[in-house]
Amino acid sequence: MRYSPVLTRLDFPVAELSALRLDGEAFALDEAVIAVDEPELAVNRAAALAGLFTARMVAELDTALWVYGCLERPPAVHTGSIRRDARGRLLSTTRVRLRETTIADEEIVSLAGIRLTSRPRTAVDVALLDDVPAEREAAVRELCSRPAVAAEAVTIALGLGHTPGKLRAVERLRQWRA
Repeated sequence: MRYSPVLTRLDFPVAELSALRLDGEAFALDEAVIAVDEPELAVNRAAALAGLFTARMVAELDTALWVYGCLERPPAVHTGSIRRDARGRLLSTTRVRLRETTIADEEIVSLAGIRLTSRPRTAVDVALLDDVPAEREAAVRELCSRPAVAAEAVTIALGLGHTPGKLRAVERLRQWRA
């Protein structure tokens, strides 16, 4: 039987995952482990979130930046959202902070069964923040280095309606793509 290259606590007990690391067969990838001969791809980073994100949750902001490879290390507390039209309660944990958002289906992608914001939507979400630290700005600049991503991000931002900080976000996105 062949196992996935990324193993989480859903696959094995924590003791077994730790043993794989101690034996040199795998290395830590957030709360998961990945085989030493596997590349650290976006799909593997997304798979590492399987024990943290449910099917209704959408990984966003720093978590999405990490999955896309724009941040070197996973965030200490992942960020996710649940759509406003979804039924249920927000239950943040010590590892995942949740918020309600309005997001279009085409702004969500799925990798390894984990839903996350698309690259352009991730750039927009970061641009909407009041304070953008240098590391986060550099990560979004990397995302916006692709002309198609930058152009779509500006289009998404302009279509947000009466969102606070929208004009500042559009200006930031235009600066970050340069």
